[in-house]
Amino acid sequence: MIIQDLSEQLIIDSLSDYLNNIETKRSREREYLLDFYEGFNVESYVGEYFGSESLQQVPMFTQNLTRRVCKARGQAYKRPVRLKVDERYKDFADLQDLHSKRKQLEQTTFLLGTMGFRSLWNPRKKRVEYELLPFLEPLFLPGEKEPFGCIYAIENEGMAKLTKQEFIVWTADREGMPGKHFGIDANGDKFSFNEGDVNPYGLLPVSFCHRYAPIRDFFVGGAEDVVRADLALSVAAMEISLCIRLGAIGVKFVTGVDDRSRISMGVDKILYLPEGANFGVTGPSASISDLILGAKYLTEATLNNNQLRVKFIDSHGNAESAEALRIQDIDSYQETQANIEDTWRPWEHQRFKIDKRIIEVQTGQKLSDEYLVDFEEPQILSPSEEREMFTWLFQNKLATRKSYLMLKNPDMLPEEAEALLSEVDDSEAQPEQNRLLNRLQG
Repeated sequence: MIIQDLSEQLIIDSLSDYLNNIETKRSREREYLLDFYEGFNVESYVGEYFGSESLQQVPMFTQNLTRRVCKARGQAYKRPVRLKVDERYKDFADLQDLHSKRKQLEQTTFLLGTMGFRSLWNPRKKRVEYELLPFLEPLFLPGEKEPFGCIYAIENEGMAKLTKQEFIVWTADREGMPGKHFGIDANGDKFSFNEGDVNPYGLLPVSFCHRYAPIRDFFVGGAEDVVRADLALSVAAMEISLCIRLGAIGVKFVTGVDDRSRISMGVDKILYLPEGANFGVTGPSASISDLILGAKYLTEATLNNNQLRVKFIDSHGNAESAEALRIQDIDSYQETQANIEDTWRPWEHQRFKIDKRIIEVQTGQKLSDEYLVDFEEPQILSPSEEREMFTWLFQNKLATRKSYLMLKNPDMLPEEAEALLSEVDDSEAQPEQNRLLNRLQG
């Protein structure tokens, strides 16, 4: 949403117009994606493809492929990251909450394309806590691509459903004007959180994540392909269930009978038909094996498009070759590394800047700017394969212990590698290479 003027009244008027003519399309689309991720209301989406009588024949069976794919793609925060930061930051930031929210953020960013992440001060616990914002509206000045403010619903409910919802507004300091912080309801009426509606931090307490760098619009595409495949697979599963049931009991039919009330059927009854009438049983025309094959193809294609792999075992017990699986693993590794460098490391520093400012304002303590993030390196090789490879490199003098440490963990500083080597050298005697590998893989 573009704000033409930074004066408070014009901002309020613009927000009021927006709330009265709220764009619901994006909110509906994001709610649709979240429904599949959370497994909420999926049965109603599947039911749109079947008549009421079909729905009464077999129980609904959904796949929840969406959540599984999002979790599989969430590799950057699969394990807690290691931080080198002012120790006072750890005292005032809820790092346990942060780790949990990081994992959710990575998965939902893949799902929705763009996410907001709010850092907020808990006055009772005297620390920074965190909130995911899947529904928010960034505020822009004309010609600018970075938001100077944002609006989101209290309790983070979807805007599309809300008529009397209250919203929170934040703007950052701009052009000699202090940032603002206030509330506004769906009628455009303002309410305050502090005297003067001042943003005490001067910057937005909301950081933004994108699945990939925006090009034309601030919001980028998400996992729509995965959700469509999830829906298609759930529909296919329903059709397979119907085929199994109808193939087992068949669909009975009668021709040449005018008065249907005269027909009475049951396992203990004799069916009498008038002369010229016919009775029969038919089954589904579709092949169950063809439906299963189509579902497998759809699953494979969707996962391959998202740098993931799937292994199906056929009726003879054969599976994909190890080499095919390895190639797909490498693709996933490269994608994870790119996501860390392009998305998550910049976001970590963006969020830390916000956290630091909040802590300094709320506590009066000045924190160091140092903030180094050490991500767990994705694993391609198994521990035994890695041990074998590096033992060969050591034996042929193609690697040193220090270069090995730096290669295994690119985020490790040279002095940290030397300290770890000293620690290993002081440990109980065992073969040097194996001792080092056991220490790192332990």
